[in-house]
Amino acid sequence: FPPITNERSISITPKQHDQEKKLIPKIDADLSSYCHRGIAVLYGINETKICLCPPNYFGNQCQWQNQRISLTLQFLWRSTASITVIFQVIIMLIDENGQIAPNFEQITYMSSRDCNTKFNIYLLYPNRPKNISSNYSIRIDLFEKTNLNYWASWYLPISFPFLPVNRIVTQLFIPEVQETISCSLSCGEHGKCMRYINEKSLFFCQCNQGYSGIRCEISHECNCSNDSYCLAPFICVCPLYKFGSYCYLKHSICKLSNNPCQHNGLCVPNDDRIDLTGFTCFCSQDYSGTRCENINNQIDIHLYDVRIIPTSLLFIHFITAFKDAEHQRTTLLKKIHYNQHILTLHVSQPFNILLLEIPHQDYYIGILREIFIPSEYIYTEIKSHQRCFSINKLLNSTFINFEYLRRTKYYPLLCRQYIQMMCFYDNDLICICDLDRFSNCFFFNHTMNYDCQGNNYCENNGQCFQNNETCPTKSTCECQDCYYGAKCQFSTKGFLFSLDPILGYHIKPNVSLNQQPLIIKISIIISTIMLILGLISGFLSIIVFYRVKPRQVGTGYYLLISSITTICMIIVLTIKFWQLILSQMSLINNRSLLIFNCISLDFLLKVLLASSEWLNACVATERMISVIQSTRFNRQKSKQLAKLVISSVFFVTIITQIHDPIYRQLIDDIDDDEQRIWCFVEYSFSIRIYNSFITLFHFLVPFSINLI
Repeated sequence: FPPITNERSISITPKQHDQEKKLIPKIDADLSSYCHRGIAVLYGINETKICLCPPNYFGNQCQWQNQRISLTLQFLWRSTASITVIFQVIIMLIDENGQIAPNFEQITYMSSRDCNTKFNIYLLYPNRPKNISSNYSIRIDLFEKTNLNYWASWYLPISFPFLPVNRIVTQLFIPEVQETISCSLSCGEHGKCMRYINEKSLFFCQCNQGYSGIRCEISHECNCSNDSYCLAPFICVCPLYKFGSYCYLKHSICKLSNNPCQHNGLCVPNDDRIDLTGFTCFCSQDYSGTRCENINNQIDIHLYDVRIIPTSLLFIHFITAFKDAEHQRTTLLKKIHYNQHILTLHVSQPFNILLLEIPHQDYYIGILREIFIPSEYIYTEIKSHQRCFSINKLLNSTFINFEYLRRTKYYPLLCRQYIQMMCFYDNDLICICDLDRFSNCFFFNHTMNYDCQGNNYCENNGQCFQNNETCPTKSTCECQDCYYGAKCQFSTKGFLFSLDPILGYHIKPNVSLNQQPLIIKISIIISTIMLILGLISGFLSIIVFYRVKPRQVGTGYYLLISSITTICMIIVLTIKFWQLILSQMSLINNRSLLIFNCISLDFLLKVLLASSEWLNACVATERMISVIQSTRFNRQKSKQLAKLVISSVFFVTIITQIHDPIYRQLIDDIDDDEQRIWCFVEYSFSIRIYNSFITLFHFLVPFSINLI
């Protein structure tokens, strides 16, 4: 077991103290006590005493307490992908007329930096003393700081307005996508109705720049810079590299010409009220470090004789050891796909131990390291002897029934008794056997939370996992059967035998064709054989039925058009198959082409398949009529009727399937491991019933006719 390292995931800078201390030789006791809660200064030649009061107090001697709201906020951001989003938070007092009070606060929030931060804010009422006839509430607006796009809003009521100081503590969950739900509140020409995300029944008017009021009916002059957002006459939301009351001042630390963050990292200046020269680097996906100077560690884990069910889950636990604190754990949830034997990870955080957990089965020790080495490549193999055993299999019932402290005294003996064993665990600990065969144990919570601490955003009863218990930055969904997608938002129930859910997840993005799984290679061979045989059969049928003699009756026309339909269907199916493969491999990125294929290909397949079935049914029907009528069968009339029926068949199938392209859309399904694009169709309840009925109708009725 490696010795404990002082290396931390987040570096802590010790406080710097000046070596030279300036001593004040004499302090005027009267001057220091003159201002009760403030700082006294001497002003002018006459040395007049003036008090500088903090926001909580006022008066010529800071003797009176301001009526205010003491607000403590913690923001929580959950995302399916580890992306960097910078938010600007504006906290405002709003009266019953929708007017914003002049006292407000702004916060720059970044989830990777501020996830555990609690912001303490004071909001002062506009009048002293507070106007008891006015009812105030708190509105918190959120903007994406890079482009200054509105994101969401929260509403906080002031429950006890008669108190001089109201204390409010709350957690606010930031939605993963921008709030776009429309509402019915009339906001005139200069505003848009928006809904508070924490109060679904409350609405407000999000006014355009230069307008305010409860219905955005009041115009005002904006003094903000042109590239900022004017929220109110006195509130300017500044872009990333500007600050000041009206956003005219520029940060010099993050100039594009001299970016301190390497490898195209995003430089974010610190709050100008705290530090004018400080900054934070947000690194691109492949880099890490305080200035993005390190390439992320690559870990290749080869799964040899570890029994993992295909497409099952694997938990990767990174344990960081601390000398003066409890070990920190970060967990990744990985989905092991069919025929996958090597798992590749890119890790930015320091760690000392890597554990693999197969849910409801066993733990395996993967990596033990004493010092974290940046930009390191690590290759490890997971074999059966690296398995961690439960003490229930190592100790007899007598030892297991001992009290906790008494039982753990015998743990060092286990490493000496079982020479080949690398680790073991109980209900509270995981112990690792070191080179001297002593057990080194640390606390480990074996209980996994499947609802993301009460904020499960996974749809269709999916289970939600977080990568960290105290400061999660990423959430992952494990879907139930027949559901897929980053949020389990897609269902295979409405696809029948569509290629997307059958083959989609077997195709590996950004991997060449010869490195694709065996099932994809077999599918390519089968589709090629189907195309060749289909084209040969179709063209031979056209040659046969295009002759004059077969077309002396309507059956010849049905079979001729059916042959052409079959050729078209096999060609469209092949295009659909290769479009799916190339798009999932990220070789086709043209959005317009993908949208066109999404809308048209499945629709054409449905129309061609249904039309072919009906044409075959028409052949069976005419043959039955010719047998019944015998010599009285009218060939000329049969040909005329066939032309009319063929047109009617295509018209009816197109009309009955026209709902399909209307409800189809292209969906981006993005997480840290894969970025996929799905052609998705989602029907309402009534359309779903109609679609099921039409599908069965186009299949069962022609089938019944052919059967009879």
